[in-house]
Amino acid sequence: MTESEFREFLITIGYRYNGKSKTAFNSYEGFHTMIEFNSKEKRYLLSLNSAVSDMGIILGKLKVFAADNKSFITKAVYKNKKILMSVKMTVDSEIDRENLKEVARFIMELCKSDLLTPICSVCSRNRKTGLYVVGRALTPICDRCIVRKRRQYEKRRDMFEKKKQNMPAGIAGAVFGAFFGASIYILLYQFISFYGIFGGGIAMLCFAGFVITGKRATKLSAIICEIISFVTFLAAEYAALIAGTAILIENEGGGIAVTEAIQITNSSFTDFGYLRSIIFELAAGTAVMIIIGIIYFLKRKYTRPLTISKNIL
Repeated sequence: MTESEFREFLITIGYRYNGKSKTAFNSYEGFHTMIEFNSKEKRYLLSLNSAVSDMGIILGKLKVFAADNKSFITKAVYKNKKILMSVKMTVDSEIDRENLKEVARFIMELCKSDLLTPICSVCSRNRKTGLYVVGRALTPICDRCIVRKRRQYEKRRDMFEKKKQNMPAGIAGAVFGAFFGASIYILLYQFISFYGIFGGGIAMLCFAGFVITGKRATKLSAIICEIISFVTFLAAEYAALIAGTAILIENEGGGIAVTEAIQITNSSFTDFGYLRSIIFELAAGTAVMIIIGIIYFLKRKYTRPLTISKNIL
């Protein structure tokens, strides 16, 4: 079933649809049943915030319903004061309609059974709730909790938006962090072969240096940090190879011969086997730095203040 078919069908059985959260919802005597269209997992995800008067009976009903409809129910549980059900998404829209109709009927029976009590998803109390889109999730929240959440959001938003970035200081901190990471990389390289993956340490310290001195990180600063990290990593790898060669010369009684170590290292690059091992280390370290960059973007995305909509009921 496509999203448009899902929306049109749920409307026919008394549900409304919210496009931002991709969730259909039905309200009945304080209960808010929500069914999310999750195309990534190929599932329809139902949730209902509620307290229960008899846990044993509710769990038994969920278990029996899941067993009787195991062809399309993949999960039916009561967890964290919420009924959660997962329904398979098939390529046959008519089958999906019948399955969702059966699930909606079952949930309505539970709501009418006096076994459940509607609650706020934040404080878990039996209070009148509205439906709000927090970020991209549709959530039932009572009036007191939504006021508190809005205050928290406004405070975090103001802190986030009013914080000014100091790009020059940030770049200086990033360079310092990268160089500090490079010095550790060169030192460790002499004791253990870690295939270049500690190049990620250079990136981590580079990002940390920028955030500490630049005060605020942005997408541009992330790109700058990745470039600084990569260039520093190349220099650190080269310096580590020279240092390792110089130590070998000294161990053989040749004294400290940095110039000779540089010449030997440079000439070693003509050896394909040696060059291949270096390229592998550089590739591994670069891959780890890219992963750290991705983690940074994800952290930035999910730590931004979540917007809160008006009550959509």
